[in-house]
Amino acid sequence: MTYKHFFITAPIVSLKGQPAILFDGKQATLLEALEHKKVNVFSECRNGFCGACKTKVISGEVTYIKQPLAELEQDECLPCCCIPKTDLNLSLSKDSIEPVCTSKANHTQPMKKNPKKGLKSLSA
Repeated sequence: MTYKHFFITAPIVSLKGQPAILFDGKQATLLEALEHKKVNVFSECRNGFCGACKTKVISGEVTYIKQPLAELEQDECLPCCCIPKTDLNLSLSKDSIEPVCTSKANHTQPMKKNPKKGLKSLSA
């Protein structure tokens, strides 16, 4: 007896070949999963304009949870209304991922804390 059918792996979503998301179903759509990972995807879906989030699919398949209103080419998907059916490689680049934390401070010199005078540069 095998238990292979009990173990279904979550699809991996890659951005130009770089694995970025394990689609485990915590987000309802591919768009929500991309947004959760801070991937910049232009969308007007929530404003009533369908088709703005149209994304090129390099490889893999999606399944639609609701019928898309926009016309799609064979190699395109609408992340707002689909989920990955298989591992998926999208033409979005890893450069479109926003950094989780950005700092405008210039930390060129190592800093140490002086209890009497606050922060002080080690080179001073």
